Amino acid sequence: MIKMNKLTYLLAGALIATAFTSCEDEKEPVYHNPTSMKINTPALQNQYLATTADMENRSTFVLETSQPDYGYSAIATYGAQMCLSADFKEATDNQEANYVTLTNQDPNNAVMSLRTYDLAVGMCKLLGIQNEEDWAAYQGDMEIPVYFRATCEIPGVEGSFIVSDNAVSYNKVQLIYAVPTAGYIYIVGTVSEEKAPDASLKDFYENYRLIEPVIGSKVYAGSFEFPACDPNKNPDSPDDQSWFRFYTELNGWDDKNSQFGSHADNFYNKPIGADFVDGLYNAKAVWGGQGNWTIWFTEATWMTIVCSLEQDKSPVVWFKYGKYDVTLETDTNGLLSPVFNEPEGE
Repeated sequence: MIKMNKLTYLLAGALIATAFTSCEDEKEPVYHNPTSMKINTPALQNQYLATTADMENRSTFVLETSQPDYGYSAIATYGAQMCLSADFKEATDNQEANYVTLTNQDPNNAVMSLRTYDLAVGMCKLLGIQNEEDWAAYQGDMEIPVYFRATCEIPGVEGSFIVSDNAVSYNKVQLIYAVPTAGYIYIVGTVSEEKAPDASLKDFYENYRLIEPVIGSKVYAGSFEFPACDPNKNPDSPDDQSWFRFYTELNGWDDKNSQFGSHADNFYNKPIGADFVDGLYNAKAVWGGQGNWTIWFTEATWMTIVCSLEQDKSPVVWFKYGKYDVTLETDTNGLLSPVFNEPEGE
């Protein structure tokens, strides 16, 4: 009986100790700033790494880094810095940093997927190649080593940003001309003297382009002065009003793969003068559509036009009376939309 009591006490003691240990394990993790992070040497670092100058190309290469110790399993954002030297230098009052940052396509993954297009752009930037003239004058190697550091941070947490202690390299990276330029589309109609959208008129149409305010956004903006309509014509007739639609290429009137308008049908004129709200018209357009938007202008009038092709073959347009500078913001659907700003100095 005494032996059984002793066994009972021992078991009770063990349970109490286990309970205390369990309580210790359930304590909230404590955040602390990390002190170290390592980037792994690429397995293919000595093999040829092809790049691309095509902004639409989604090919990637891989870098892998350790996960810094934040005190708990944090959802962190990983990225990379690239340099043409193993000696990364920060910006000072007298000089820029000698590296550029690459975006991880899978930002919460320590196995980083980085675009070969961004790599090509970064190489040109670090070499000071800003245009075709710079590229023609370049006399260096076409296959060069590029060095990388990894970065990590917890968004919104001060002090969480860390850079890897070491740098690694890909030693045979293809150098090609990759300098991003803004894309553009054309407005065609009364404002462009009703001239045909033909390649032979490319120089003429330089003045009738809508240009990306953000390179690669596929949102295009421009301000144009529309002439007054003929006062001898009928302002209530869409056929007598000022008309326009848009072309992505100057391939002639009938190439439906390079135009969009108000309606699918050719010669269809959609009057929209009464549809502006506070000076702004916003609507979906028809990809491949040959219909026009029409407005009656009693006098020469500036209008700022924005067209979004962000959603493939589902264009959206904004027309606003006046001359504005356009910036972009992300709407509640995650799509880009224009912000119309008064031009500086006006």
